[in-house]
Amino acid sequence: MQDNLSRCPTAHSTALLLAVNSYEQKLLNVLTKARLAISRGPPTAVWRQRADKEEIIELNRDVRIYWADFMGAISVQTHETVHRIERDVNRMRSGVNRVELSVDSIGYNSHIKELVPLSSATGEDHDICLHGTRTEVLDLIYQWVDDPNAPQLWWLTDVAGAGKSTIAKHLSTEWKHQGRLAGCYFFNKNRPETTNKQGFCDTLAAQMANNQPQLRSLITHAIKEIGPILSMCPFEEKLDKLVIQPMSNVALVLVIDALDECDERDRAIILHKLLSSLPQAPQLKILITSRPERDIAQLLEGYRSRTDSLHDVEFKSNRDDIAAFVEHKLRGLVRSSELTNEGVDRLAKRVNCLFILASTACKVVEESPTPQGDLEELLNPNQDLLRDINTLYSTILTRACKGAQVGQGSGSKIWQLLINVLKAILATTTPLTISAIDGLLGIKNTKRLVEFLSSVLNVRPDGIVIILHPTFREFLEDQTKAGQFHIDMTDAHKLMAKGCLSIMKRELCFNICQLGSSFVLNRDVPDLNEKISKHISKGLQYGCVYWPDHIVNSNGASGDCEVDRALLQVIEDGSSLYWIEVMSALGNIPKAIKGLQDIEKYHLVSLLVQRTYACTNRAGKERGLKAKINDIKRFLIAFSTPISESIPHIYISAIPFTPKKSYIRQGAEALFPNTMSVFIGCTENWPEPPQEWLGHTSEVNSIAFSPDGRHVASGSKDKTIRLWDAETGQPLGEPLRGHSGTVWSVAFSPDGRRVVSGSKDKTIRLWDAGTGQTLGEPLQGHSANVVSVVFSPDGRRIVSGSWDETIRLWDAKTGQALRKPLRGHSGYVWSVAFSPDGRRIVSGSSDKTIRLWDAATGQPLGEPLQVHSGTVLSIAFSPDGRRIVSGSQDNTIRLWDTGTGQPLGEPLRGHSSYVSSVAFSPDGRRIVSGSSDNTIRLWEAGTGQTLGEPLQAHSHDVASVAFSPDGRRIVSGSRDNTIRLWDTGTGQPLGESLRGHSDYVSSVAFSPDGSRIVSGSRDKTIRLWDAGTGRPLGEPLQAHSDDVWSMASSPDGRHIISGSGDSTIQPWDSEIGQQLRNQSPGNTDPASVAIPSNSGPVSTLSPQECSISNTPHTKTHDSRRFVSGPHFAPPGFFDCSISEDGWVSSSDGVLYWVPPHNRYGLQHSHILTIPTDSSFRATWIDFIHFHCGTSWVKCRK
Repeated sequence: MQDNLSRCPTAHSTALLLAVNSYEQKLLNVLTKARLAISRGPPTAVWRQRADKEEIIELNRDVRIYWADFMGAISVQTHETVHRIERDVNRMRSGVNRVELSVDSIGYNSHIKELVPLSSATGEDHDICLHGTRTEVLDLIYQWVDDPNAPQLWWLTDVAGAGKSTIAKHLSTEWKHQGRLAGCYFFNKNRPETTNKQGFCDTLAAQMANNQPQLRSLITHAIKEIGPILSMCPFEEKLDKLVIQPMSNVALVLVIDALDECDERDRAIILHKLLSSLPQAPQLKILITSRPERDIAQLLEGYRSRTDSLHDVEFKSNRDDIAAFVEHKLRGLVRSSELTNEGVDRLAKRVNCLFILASTACKVVEESPTPQGDLEELLNPNQDLLRDINTLYSTILTRACKGAQVGQGSGSKIWQLLINVLKAILATTTPLTISAIDGLLGIKNTKRLVEFLSSVLNVRPDGIVIILHPTFREFLEDQTKAGQFHIDMTDAHKLMAKGCLSIMKRELCFNICQLGSSFVLNRDVPDLNEKISKHISKGLQYGCVYWPDHIVNSNGASGDCEVDRALLQVIEDGSSLYWIEVMSALGNIPKAIKGLQDIEKYHLVSLLVQRTYACTNRAGKERGLKAKINDIKRFLIAFSTPISESIPHIYISAIPFTPKKSYIRQGAEALFPNTMSVFIGCTENWPEPPQEWLGHTSEVNSIAFSPDGRHVASGSKDKTIRLWDAETGQPLGEPLRGHSGTVWSVAFSPDGRRVVSGSKDKTIRLWDAGTGQTLGEPLQGHSANVVSVVFSPDGRRIVSGSWDETIRLWDAKTGQALRKPLRGHSGYVWSVAFSPDGRRIVSGSSDKTIRLWDAATGQPLGEPLQVHSGTVLSIAFSPDGRRIVSGSQDNTIRLWDTGTGQPLGEPLRGHSSYVSSVAFSPDGRRIVSGSSDNTIRLWEAGTGQTLGEPLQAHSHDVASVAFSPDGRRIVSGSRDNTIRLWDTGTGQPLGESLRGHSDYVSSVAFSPDGSRIVSGSRDKTIRLWDAGTGRPLGEPLQAHSDDVWSMASSPDGRHIISGSGDSTIQPWDSEIGQQLRNQSPGNTDPASVAIPSNSGPVSTLSPQECSISNTPHTKTHDSRRFVSGPHFAPPGFFDCSISEDGWVSSSDGVLYWVPPHNRYGLQHSHILTIPTDSSFRATWIDFIHFHCGTSWVKCRK
């Protein structure tokens, strides 16, 4: 107790401590006396009895007194402690209040930070009006804002360069200082990110929260209400909730400048929504400036608004304003006596009240070494150089040619240099620096020429060159205005294509980034970005990335042999490998593949081939440019994994496994002799497009084409996803591994850049379609198999359906779950889909119901669609997304309103058995249904009435029905093994039944152009039919050894992909009805023959492969030469292993990469295979010349 009390600082604690000490001392005295009494003999004890009794009584009295003091001290101490606790609690409450206020502020800020405003759209590039100018128009606008009866919208319009943006900037600045500005948005063609509607709402809402604190809570509430789907929220809803509704009861102003520089479609959406929302915010005023575009004027018709032009006679101060502006800009030159006031006044009168003309003329004079002389030339009435902006632009360019000519060569040479620099500036895909333009054009004059054009061009602090005003670009692209300075954009792209290839030829080199070791992958090189900046110029970076784009945009650079020669040189002398180095360093291998595909897609290669041989007199088209470009593309596709991940392994890993007759291999062998040699397991040629796409090791459950039709994604029971090149059938990189269970569903995003997969492992995964890398962590939330996944139409959300009876929404960018699971089904959710506008979700379940959900809120729309009394077998959205049709085992069809979730009318009755298939016509006005009663019926979608009699001709169940794209025909597939065509107008069959299948037809569909029909059957075949004649197109598409589970058509209808229970994917040419590769010449038997061997037994690997046992490994007479097998490590490396993605590694790092078809044979070298190009091919590697690690650069001769 003493120890505890001694730590208490209060006076009461001290008094209490003294009382305890005194009490303790008395007890010690009594104890001493008691012990002394005990030690006495009996006589003495008797004699001391009375004295001891008195001392005990006294001690007892003292104990009571001290006990009372002690308890009093405790009472005081308790009171003090309670008081102190109360004081501390009050302090805490005060702190909590402050914290709550702070938290509220943090809450506001954290939600506001979810917005993504564009700083480039706030008008920072524009100046305000010069003091004392534009007073008349400004006063009129101020009066308009103050007048509650004035129209809510003012459209201030005029020609380009009239000063509209300056006025808009001035007003927004003034209103912000006055506390009246809600926000402003400046569209600007020099800032491409501002020229659409994407950042409009976020930018205005962020400004409103900053400029008007009273709106902050309303905007925060709106952000919370929208929830995690803020970035995906439809534009109209976002504008309404974030911008319009918070201003419903306040008098504020919005400023929108240069609406004409917004994409035409997007500006129509913006303006329509603003105009229709004005009644919700009656005190809001909106000022819009733009050129007098017709579409804007038409949109404003019918709305109460004010329209004025800056050059209306009402604004008589324009001339005075121009004079004040010119005097201000040239004041310094007048003070230095380089100009006269009289000359300045004359200039102000000659610029026709056009501010861009005045501003540009002043720049010309300001930046001239002889201001007075240039001013006199501009004012010369005989030349009339200031009659309009186009004449002034011509004058500026002419003067630039003359000025740059001094000491630089002939006038024609300078003119051509000037034109080329302007072509580069106009045609560039991304803005270029002066040094990059020099590099691409092979000149050193850009800086000087740009200096002479400083009145129309601007050099930013980072060296980027941009055009000051859009009127200059418009002038250059218009031949009638620009004359000799006209820029033909096709020629501009041709020049840039030539420049890109030329700088590649000059600057590309081996090991351009000076990488020290091959053990480390690109992502692990700590200073790779610094090496890129140091060793790869901006011009070379641009050239490597964009040369294919410029060739495409120049229509193949038609007629220019220099482009052809440059391209041929880059390909033939090894520079193509150095180009791949740069693209690997920049992480742009997918862009490289796409660029080569674009050239082929636009049929440019054939044109280039013809010109190449005409220009170079080379013979033999077999070695032409087309074949070489295709060879590089095949190389990039086949070895995308090592090439993307490591620059050194372009040479160490990719070249040794490249087919021996490949152009890229033959060109590299002489330059890079010091690599490993794959002397068994390397093919002679690139494989032809395969009959079967082999790669999965179990059933293929789902396949999907990319939106552009170039790639295919497949999901399998082997727990992987594979990406394939749709043209060659080659796998793109390694299998996408990450799932621990069957992959049930795969889908591409609308832009083709991502793939989503759903799995038995209860997760969803996102993948980069270009690299195959996972994007973030798995999306976890379901508690059972995820059997259906799909992207929203805008690609921003994913919806998933699961056997856990729920639907979940996910943010496709972050992978975060959007709201709680959508619960309502009492059975497995088998299928989910977005409506065409992305605002609703429909789901089908084994609980015999269909449910509609609000995609933004996750709330169910109405009650379950459960009027059916049997399992729902088929559902379909109408083309406009407003209705759903369903067919059921209860023999009925039902229509549903997607807005309310309510059934539309009574069930559509007429079938006498299951309704197995339903579909809307393309115009949404009719419905077709197929039934187990052997009939097809047509229905009026509006009324639900039957159209005519049942379509009867099948002798068994109708399993599938579909409309033709024009809605005039129906195709049906039946269990009677036939397909039939029907006229939707008469209901009569068109011709005889289409016979050919030997088992029931499970699926039918028209090609996108309606000219062909494709059918799938239980007989394991696919058949193509002529939709006009009903005749089969060729033989059955027959390659699967099991039932066909799924089919997909490419977007252009040219290809079909089928997936089967035999674990393969089959590509088909739908135009000729054949697989995309014929049998190899001389091989007519699909099964090869096993050849006996004395060294061991034959072990069959597949129906097309056999294996022969051989010696486990071999060591030649050269002690450095090892062939792989159990000992696949190069000499001197131990504890090596092969990863799932093919990298052979040791403790030092990665050694080399092995293609998928060589991995088995590399680890089992005693197995030989026939044919030698099988997917289990034997692989032996000779390491005698192998260099890796810090000596990897020795691979080059």
